[in-house]
Amino acid sequence: MLKTLAPCVLLVLLAACGKQGAAPAAAPAAPVPAIPVVNVGINDEACEPMQLTVKRGKTQFLIKNNSARAVEWEILKGVYVVEERENIAPGFSQKLTAKLEPGKYEMTCGLLSNPHGVLIVE
Repeated sequence: MLKTLAPCVLLVLLAACGKQGAAPAAAPAAPVPAIPVVNVGINDEACEPMQLTVKRGKTQFLIKNNSARAVEWEILKGVYVVEERENIAPGFSQKLTAKLEPGKYEMTCGLLSNPHGVLIVE
């Protein structure tokens, strides 16, 4: 009788141990919202486009130099430089991620003597 009962007792003990040592299931992670990407081209005379509208918060700007010389791209609030990328070589792109508050900003478009673009943050 003990020989037939021993396997049953062993199974009950193993089952109980397995339940006690089991880790609770992890809750699924909340999805991380994607940062919007805005393409900006710089030619010899201006930005492409000359006016942009973005939402407040983080935005990633992908700046492509379509001119024949190294250029810079800046976000200005009045006379203050909020964010910038300098020395972007001809034919190359650079990324700039900025966290912006609502308002109206200016963008330098290549040479400082070029017309400034407008960046509106809603």
